[in-house]
Amino acid sequence: MKGMEKWNAWLNGIKNNRKLRCGGFSAALTACVVALIVLLSALFDGLESRYALQVDCSFNGATTQGEITKNVLAQLEKDVHIYAVTPASGGDEDLLSLLNRYDVASDHVTVTRENLLQNPLLKTQFTDAAGSAQVTDECLIVHCPATGLSRVLNESDYIYHSFNMDTGFFDQTMISYEKSVTEAILYVTQDSVPCIQILSGHREKNRTETEKLEETLTESNYRVVRVNLAAGDTLNPADPLMILSPQYDLSDEELNQLLDFAKAGGDFFVTAEYDDPLDLSNYNALLRSYGIEACPGLVVAKEEDRESYYANYPVILMPYMMDTDVTHTLVTKGETILLIAEARAFRSQDVQPDGVMAYPLLITGEAYLRRDVSGEDTVEQQPGDEEGQFAVSMWSDKLFDSGVVSHLFILGDNNAFTDYWMQMNTSSTAFLLQVIHSLQEKEPVSLDIIPKPAQREGLTLGNITPAVIITIMLPLLVLLGALLVLLPRKNL
Repeated sequence: MKGMEKWNAWLNGIKNNRKLRCGGFSAALTACVVALIVLLSALFDGLESRYALQVDCSFNGATTQGEITKNVLAQLEKDVHIYAVTPASGGDEDLLSLLNRYDVASDHVTVTRENLLQNPLLKTQFTDAAGSAQVTDECLIVHCPATGLSRVLNESDYIYHSFNMDTGFFDQTMISYEKSVTEAILYVTQDSVPCIQILSGHREKNRTETEKLEETLTESNYRVVRVNLAAGDTLNPADPLMILSPQYDLSDEELNQLLDFAKAGGDFFVTAEYDDPLDLSNYNALLRSYGIEACPGLVVAKEEDRESYYANYPVILMPYMMDTDVTHTLVTKGETILLIAEARAFRSQDVQPDGVMAYPLLITGEAYLRRDVSGEDTVEQQPGDEEGQFAVSMWSDKLFDSGVVSHLFILGDNNAFTDYWMQMNTSSTAFLLQVIHSLQEKEPVSLDIIPKPAQREGLTLGNITPAVIITIMLPLLVLLGALLVLLPRKNL
């Protein structure tokens, strides 16, 4: 009995002690709140994994899907599986979070996370249909079982870099996770893949020299193949043929094959340089069949026409883009800035072949043709040099009696399409893709999804977002709430 009395007395002491009573209630309330937060966190973590409900509060919205992607996923009819190949530990969390949204947004898209150590067959199981991209430790494999097509995406496909003059290194500037993944989904679900053929066998530009050109085409979801007619390869009239500065002439048989290719509706994409040989009779015959002939000499801008060349280099031309059916879209958008270095000029034949209409796409300002500059220290105008405005790019439509139309595009420079700096600082990529689209008359897989900035801007009043305001205000509100609760109890 005495023990029970002591126990009751102790309990009564606690009940009558105001500090302990209030403190115990606070402790119990705190424990309940903590338990509730843990349960809610687990609940919402599960909901996020299943329904992608997480709000993207990042400064660049890297994991947010836009309306274009939502429309693509809503119209998707074929199943697509995305293998996110990542190291055993780590991986790009923003990219993985975005992929989860694809998985949730469409019943036709599934995503699994893979590791090459656990699944080494991925290296040989999938071949990139658009190019030579390889499966690596960190990449995405977008695969459509119905078409059998796959696209392998790595860092170069969705992270853009630019050179920082201050540091001497390349910095990440833009990311395009959404654009790359959505375009890859569209690409692999196509019934037929757009293709570009490149002629070889005449000492044309080799793979090393055209690496940037082919990379641009591949990133734009074209498949690129090399064709050697002398080795027995055949041409597909549905796919444009690139002829990039041949140094040796076509054989009679090859010329006939190209003419048959044209009669079947095949199109040509031709580039040349000012010092390419002019005595390639069969090659020149192909150009003449489209009403075009090459002009001998190097195109040099006249010094007084300052707007027609770059800086102090009159051999680096800034041509004027004509408003034609081919270039109208570019002219409308203002994407007309091109640099054409050490160019060859072209002209229409005085008498055009039947059914042929040839016209310029790019013309120079006031310029002259400097002949035979080999061994010369200067390109200054000499007596007898032809003067005027010259076409450095032309287009030709050729109508056959059968009603088939074939097109030929020619540009007097390779650097515009093969040089990295040119591609990054001019409209050459837009020009390239517009020309190919006009040749093939088939839309490439290209979506107007704007890349996101990779670097956060400095904080200013003009760029404070609601997410930033919430991030700043939330701790202050918690502190204010704590003060409102604790101050009345400071004397307890």
